[in-house]
Amino acid sequence: MAGHQRASASNIVVFGDITVDIMGRVPEWPEPGDDCLAEALEMHCGGVGANCALGLARWGVRPRLLGCVGQDLFGEYVLGELVKRGVDVRWVQRTRDALTGMFYINVTPDGERTFFGSRGANGLARQSRRATELGRGIAAAHLVGYNFLKPATEKVARQLIDIVRARGGWISLDVGIGPSKMIPRKILQMCRSVDILLLSSDEGAALTGTRDPFKVFARLQKAGAREVVLKIGKRGCLILDQERPELVPSFPVRAVDSTGAGDAFAAAFLQARLRGWSTAEGAIVANAAGALAATVVGAGETLPGMREVAALLRARRLKGKWDAARSRVLARLRAGDKNSGRPR
Repeated sequence: MAGHQRASASNIVVFGDITVDIMGRVPEWPEPGDDCLAEALEMHCGGVGANCALGLARWGVRPRLLGCVGQDLFGEYVLGELVKRGVDVRWVQRTRDALTGMFYINVTPDGERTFFGSRGANGLARQSRRATELGRGIAAAHLVGYNFLKPATEKVARQLIDIVRARGGWISLDVGIGPSKMIPRKILQMCRSVDILLLSSDEGAALTGTRDPFKVFARLQKAGAREVVLKIGKRGCLILDQERPELVPSFPVRAVDSTGAGDAFAAAFLQARLRGWSTAEGAIVANAAGALAATVVGAGETLPGMREVAALLRARRLKGKWDAARSRVLARLRAGDKNSGRPR
């Protein structure tokens, strides 16, 4: 995609959920009717849109975030956290018709997390009257599958697609497990409307009816996906390399919480493409960022940035041809650390 080469690292719109995440680490998953007590609770800025935007900011990108929060203290909290960390929130809408989205995240010792909560105000985003201003200088837009669960937010997403397409830009879509199960046909139809499709193996299975990652990849290509990035957990991710799907290896870490790992992966991959890196380089840096995100509790403001990823890449070599790509990524990160890409 030629647009990838032209794009700079400061002109992407992210449209997705913005929530307050309340996290609790528990010793084990409870039986029905049991108490499930955490020693402490933590509050974080969360949501797939906010997490991706915060991840991009950690890479020296200043994304424009589009979404909706309530006219409440939680909305004030998340907007304050986003601004503090370099996210442009001028296009985040406020509403009195719903509370800011909120989730309790139950984290067990193996790092697995279970979400309880509501998207709240996120489903109430409306088409922007300031669309011309929003689209000024934009080269890319990142959407999430949750945008297509409700007619109102689907209209916003399609408006954003039209704005970016009119400017010769590119579109990415992070599917999400909920949409892959609830609206699989619509997500498959969207394959033809986006340039980069990001999804997990579970999401791919829900969309295609198979758990074989290579079959998932082939079926998504048949559905019209231009570029597929299929995350396969600890094994890494599957990309198209030299006209055939190949597995890019990940980096082993001790996971404590998988919350936000997919968002860290997406942010790292998107910044790579904004800066004109190859798909293989983007996949390696995204694998590293996703792995590191699983080593800390929470998402959002705790997601890894350039220096943390560079340290992991220096410490861990890869096998075969992927190590040459790892070295190229390290060289890019060293150059970026000396220039405007320095993380906050």
